[in-house]
Amino acid sequence: MYSRPPSALDWLLLFILAVVWGASFLFIKKSVAIFTPTQMAMWRMVLATAIYLPVAALYWSKIDWKRWKPLVVVAFCGSAIPNFLFAVAQQHVDSSLAGVLNSLTPLFTLILGVAFFEMKFSGNKILGVIMGLAGAAILILFNSKSGMSGNAFYTSLCALATICYAINANSVNTWLRDQHPAAIASAAFVLTGWMFGIGLWLSGGWEAAWKHERGLEGLGYIGYLALLGTVGGSILYFWLLQRTSAIFATSVTYLLPVAAIVLGAFDGEVIGWLDLLGTAVILTGLYIARK
Repeated sequence: MYSRPPSALDWLLLFILAVVWGASFLFIKKSVAIFTPTQMAMWRMVLATAIYLPVAALYWSKIDWKRWKPLVVVAFCGSAIPNFLFAVAQQHVDSSLAGVLNSLTPLFTLILGVAFFEMKFSGNKILGVIMGLAGAAILILFNSKSGMSGNAFYTSLCALATICYAINANSVNTWLRDQHPAAIASAAFVLTGWMFGIGLWLSGGWEAAWKHERGLEGLGYIGYLALLGTVGGSILYFWLLQRTSAIFATSVTYLLPVAAIVLGAFDGEVIGWLDLLGTAVILTGLYIARK
């Protein structure tokens, strides 16, 4: 098991990834005002697949297709299943609640890693994960502006998606560490991209893009989500995962609410003392988990 302590570059990559993915919440909010959540998810995956195809061609010879089983796991658990689950869930669950549920990913990564992937058990890791989750809860649960709502069934879909992310992280960390990050990500979309093409057509997303008066504007928002949120974010995430560990890389989900609040401040939202407290708890949890 890889155990090199995170370097300054690793921390920088983690914060960059948090900002890139944190900004996605703003663009998701803007895009679902134009498309349905399912149409938005289909467009995002189709555009990401289109971007990934030349990347896959470039790295085709570097993809070890003999390891197709973990690649299939990455394809479905890292992209296909979670995106469908979040698309369905966020028709009934506020984005703030979906965001905090996404912070369950490191917790499930640790649990599954210890149970099935021979991850080393330590009190610091558990304490850090719990503190990070507590900090995310402070940012969402005690934020009067969050307007959180949902029900047990749809929130459970979000939790199930984070279990998929945890399986994905542990799989890459265990079986695909020597594969180039772009090769891993592009192979996953080569395996699943055609499904999203069919889903886009069946959901009416293609027709909506050209008939809705703000369709092209919506595609612009989704273009960010596909290019940076999915393609750039996935490659950066897999690179960080290979450089450090599954627990450290998935800790980015703790910083997503932080990034969303900071970016929200530039959009006119007010940051309160509970926001600052939640941020401090999250960063403390990250520090403890890395020790």
